[in-house]
Amino acid sequence: MAKTVVHYLSQKFDCEPTLEAVVAKRNERSSTDMLAYAKELYAEENIFAEMVDSGAPWGDKSMDCFPTRIVRLFQMDPKFEALMMEHDSFLSLKQAYDQAIRDALAEGFSGIKCHVLERLVQHPHQVDDVQAARMFAAARGGDALAIEEVYLAIFAHTLLMSQELDFPVHIHTGCTGNPGNGLIFHCDPVYLVPFLQDDRYYRSNIVFLHGYPDIRHAALLTHSFPNVWMDLSWTSPWTSLNFSQSIEEALGIAPHDKLMFGTGQHHHPEMAWAASKMCKSGLAFVMRNAVEKNLLAVSQAQETAEQMLYKNAQRLYKL
Repeated sequence: MAKTVVHYLSQKFDCEPTLEAVVAKRNERSSTDMLAYAKELYAEENIFAEMVDSGAPWGDKSMDCFPTRIVRLFQMDPKFEALMMEHDSFLSLKQAYDQAIRDALAEGFSGIKCHVLERLVQHPHQVDDVQAARMFAAARGGDALAIEEVYLAIFAHTLLMSQELDFPVHIHTGCTGNPGNGLIFHCDPVYLVPFLQDDRYYRSNIVFLHGYPDIRHAALLTHSFPNVWMDLSWTSPWTSLNFSQSIEEALGIAPHDKLMFGTGQHHHPEMAWAASKMCKSGLAFVMRNAVEKNLLAVSQAQETAEQMLYKNAQRLYKL
């Protein structure tokens, strides 16, 4: 990934493809007006909106660094953790959480993000309100498994709320960037099948974020369940040299009208810019290959490219 970003920036700055050369040019360009530099990058790649996952409150000035329209996700996990410390019963916690989500959506948040797969020792399973209430005292006392049971009950409530209030629930899947912590074994989206197969959640819009290395599993679930979407974001631009393979694996299984691109940006404007360039390059390669193999017509390849680059996100987030 680092080499690809250096390569792209060396092309932009017309300098040697070395880290030292591009950093010098970048600092020279951005030192006088960082926001103008960021706007230039976004304009070059026609980035008309960006999904942002941040713990900052609505209206916080820190969001001004994004030089485009912002579509924000509300973080479920920190809110759950804070409310666990504030309430002495599961019913009180659930009511406060329910109101917090309604307030966030009223402020302007467009969806919810959670880490249900990577924060649990257990695999996701159904926990009803009676069970959660029974475990609440132990959870407040710090019992790790009891906390998970209460969390799963709140997760199930979130899925139901997504149907009532029409917002997507984004679930972190795949590697978090630290496979040595053992959590990677919990992050395969197939572990969410007990929820996906439950007809109570058939109308919950669910977005699998990132996915790598479980691209095929995420794509299969996106194919199997009409309410599941897939966002190839952690893979972009972090797995740049084989990103076209990730696109091909997803497109070979999942419906093309439920696939999207994103990036793990981490506050650097070059990352969204580089990810956009890489997505377009990889997608063009995959689509040309499909046309040359006589698997798609040119018009079909064009349609798929437009869906993945912007039309699917426009439809999901009502842009």
